[in-house]
Amino acid sequence: MNATAIPAESPPISNFARQLLNFLDRVEYRRVVNAEDFEEIGRLRYRSYMTRGVMNDEFDGAILDELDHDSHAYVYGVYIDQQLVSTLRVHHITPDHRKGTSFKLFPDILGPMLDRGMSFVDPTRFASEPTVLSEFPAIPYLTLRIAAMASEYFAADYCLASVKPEHAAFYKRIFGSQVMAEPRRHEGYGIPVGLSGAPIRAIRDMVAVRYPFFKSQPHERRNMFANLEAGTVPLTILPTAKYTGLGA
Repeated sequence: MNATAIPAESPPISNFARQLLNFLDRVEYRRVVNAEDFEEIGRLRYRSYMTRGVMNDEFDGAILDELDHDSHAYVYGVYIDQQLVSTLRVHHITPDHRKGTSFKLFPDILGPMLDRGMSFVDPTRFASEPTVLSEFPAIPYLTLRIAAMASEYFAADYCLASVKPEHAAFYKRIFGSQVMAEPRRHEGYGIPVGLSGAPIRAIRDMVAVRYPFFKSQPHERRNMFANLEAGTVPLTILPTAKYTGLGA
């Protein structure tokens, strides 16, 4: 007599994950496209980086650079209850478009991989409002959700992380990132910066099991990363994680 296979049940959602899923109702992502909004993002970066001693103090109250306006750059503000709390810039680095913070810092590591036809999602310029971080400790997760969506949308080979050595463990825990280059001191940064990367498949597996609030529906990812020239992309996007079948 043949035994009947019993489908494996999905693992239970942790209390932490469930709380974040519910908290997403208070979150908006806003794509930054005009000069006034870029200035607001630049000032947030300045407050965040100067508080943490991440950058050399050579900026006049706002941190902006030419990569913010690159054709493969996507700059976002994260809002909780209509208040700007954090920001992230995502670059899609391809063999034909080799621009992005991580490529600028580690061309000797990423260049040969691009030569083999690989591509990367490069989330950088993460900054959070120092005055609210203790009130909303989930801000890093809410912000890096953008990187998870970008990884799936662009179907890149790796999601990169150019971060302080002490932050590498966080990216390993969340995304399964592995060290690709040891920390180096770079011009413009007041700290050593290392390079880690996570295969997109690893991100999908970890998100599905441990962090369902990183999930998203296809239309949310299109709204986040589609070409603005189409004229139909909203600048404000609401999270859809609770509607992917993994919500509360």
